[in-house]
Order: sequence, then structure tokens, then C-alpha cells
Amino acid sequence: MSQIPVIDLSPYFSGQDKIAVAHQIKHACEEIGFFTLRGHDIPLETVKGANAAARAFFDQPLTEKRLVESPGGMGYIGPQGENLAASLDDKAVIDVKESLNLTLPISAGIWPTSPNAIRTACKAYYDALLHLSQHLMHLFALALELPETWFDDKTDKPRTILRLLNYPEIDPDKAGQTRAGAHTDYGTLTILWSPDSRGLQAQSRQGAWVDVVAPVDHFIINIGDLMMNWTNDRWLSTLHRVVPHPKTVGKRRQSMAFFHNPNPEALIECIHTCQSAENPAKYEPILAKTHLEMKITKSLGKDVKL
Repeated sequence: MSQIPVIDLSPYFSGQDKIAVAHQIKHACEEIGFFTLRGHDIPLETVKGANAAARAFFDQPLTEKRLVESPGGMGYIGPQGENLAASLDDKAVIDVKESLNLTLPISAGIWPTSPNAIRTACKAYYDALLHLSQHLMHLFALALELPETWFDDKTDKPRTILRLLNYPEIDPDKAGQTRAGAHTDYGTLTILWSPDSRGLQAQSRQGAWVDVVAPVDHFIINIGDLMMNWTNDRWLSTLHRVVPHPKTVGKRRQSMAFFHNPNPEALIECIHTCQSAENPAKYEPILAKTHLEMKITKSLGKDVKL
């Protein structure tokens, strides 16, 4: 597959053809684990408002940003505070980025008050993505030949994180540096938006790196490790990375990633439609929070308990 599939949610929201949309998602998740999404019903003004607030936050002095540093990978994480490739035990690659990691409810130790608009803008965006992720989980259930609400009691209190990312200018000739090292995401699904997604690449089943480029009115969706576990490797938690693109070298890059995970106490075990006598379950059941703690601990280089 040389291109990332584009899926239109309009037929789902109109009730015109949910099953057809679910089949497209099934194909994308089996082939590469990535797709771009249009017709998602989230106004572009809501998206751009959050991105503008994020940019204003990152433009502040480091001393101001560090007021919301928090343990456990939340709040502000400064340069070299996280290396994503380390979550797969590759410690040689250094990420050149900073991030603001938000979760609900809004709390003083994690959510900044400056710039003034950040809480309002990011809360509105966060709420919209929570709603969208619910719909995607319903479509995932249909794609896996399950009742539409099958995931509801496993994701009704999900651990979700809105990660605002700032990638400063990078020297591409400096060895061992990249924007974000090759990694997989940890949970069920990720909803990503960027004003310029060039540099994001996903690895195909054949091992080739495929550019993931989306218009500003599309989201980029990929699935994570726990969804791959749930589906017995039928769906792919795809290795992906952010590299300096030839046309954006020397330029700042921004993106916003929303990570949806199951309820921390949800037991992730093989879905019955994804196993058979000839294809038994590949993974032992695991609590969602146990998996997430292991991955976050590796990426931050320090022990994390959720």
C-alpha cells in the first residue's frame, strides 16, 4: 500500500450506510493501521483555536512552561524529556520536541492558565475528540462483527490525553536526532491533527516508510497496541515516526495528538471474533493500565504508576 486510505464519516453520521464505513475502516486497520478522516463534524475553527493556544503556550519562556511540569508524563515535558523509540527499547534516537500533555478534569497542576485562551480552547477541542472517539469505537465494533456498543463498558471511563506538540527547528546533519523516533502508540486509537503533516511516516507491512499527508480539514487516525492485542494481530499497531521533511527542514512544526485508551481497569483479552481453533489467542490477558505504565516508563526513563 503506497497511500494512506481516506475515509468519509458522513454516511455514518447521516445513518445512510454505517456498515460501508465500518468495512472501509476494517480494511485500513488490517492493511496499515492508519487512515485519514473527513466528514467528522468537528468545526475547523475549534481545531485551529486549540492549535493557536498551543503555539502561544510554547512561545512563552521556559520558566513559564515549567510551572506545569508534572510527574507521570502529564503537563509540560521539555526538550529531551521523552524519547519515544525507547518505548520499543531503542535508546539511540533522541527526539527534538517539547509537549504539553493534558487530561480531564482540568487541574491546576497540569493545565496552564497562560495564555488566557488555552483552557477554553483546548477544553472545547478535547470534548469534541472524546465524542468523535466514541463514534470510532462504535465503528470499530461493527468492523469486527460485534454489536455496535460492544466496547462501551470497556471505554466509558477512558484514560485520554491531549498532547500538544512543538517541534523546533532541527539540524538534519546532527547524528541521532529526529523529531519523533519510530514507535507504536499504546492504547486503542489516536486522533492526530497538524497544519502541515509532512514528515510523518508509517511503516507498511512490507517494511517501506509511507508518507502520511492530510489536508487541514482531515484528521489522521491510527490504532494502538491494545487494539492490536484485542484483535489478535488482525489489526496493526503500526510503527511510525516524524522525520525532518526536505521541504520543512529549518522550520518549526506543530501537531496535536489525542490518545484514547480503555478504562484503566479494563481487561484486554482476545475478542472472540478474532480467534479460532486454527488461530488461537496470541497474548495473555492484561489490564490496560499495566500495559500503559510499562510503555510510559520506558519512554520517560522513569517509573510511572497510573
